[in-house]
Amino acid sequence: MEEFVEILGTLNIFFLGFNLSLFFVRRIYKYFITEKQSKIAKLILFIMKILKKYHKISGILLIVVGITHGYLALNGNLYLHTGLILWIGIIFMFLIYTLGKINIFKNTWIKWHRYIGIALIILLIIHLVDPWLL
Repeated sequence: MEEFVEILGTLNIFFLGFNLSLFFVRRIYKYFITEKQSKIAKLILFIMKILKKYHKISGILLIVVGITHGYLALNGNLYLHTGLILWIGIIFMFLIYTLGKINIFKNTWIKWHRYIGIALIILLIIHLVDPWLL
């Protein structure tokens, strides 16, 4: 079972990295690619298209696989744990996205979505370094 929990954790890292990479790839294209018709620019646009296409499904999988990973890792118990805080952050990010789509934060949701993304990177590092920090 421990091996399966590790596989789920690795999948979560992949899903989070996949979703966060969309922001970084867009920034690379916007600020560092000056020749927009170059081969590298076309490659980056292709990568952005793939990342955008699977961004939502990857986020949903992150939520589902994340809670499954935590449930199995903690033997069905609920503890205040760095993984739980990370998962709550992911849920919060999803809620910000949802509220933005229903016009509550229509013009500002993306900014908060990005801020939470940065917080998630920090929370992931903390979780990987010391899961029982709390």
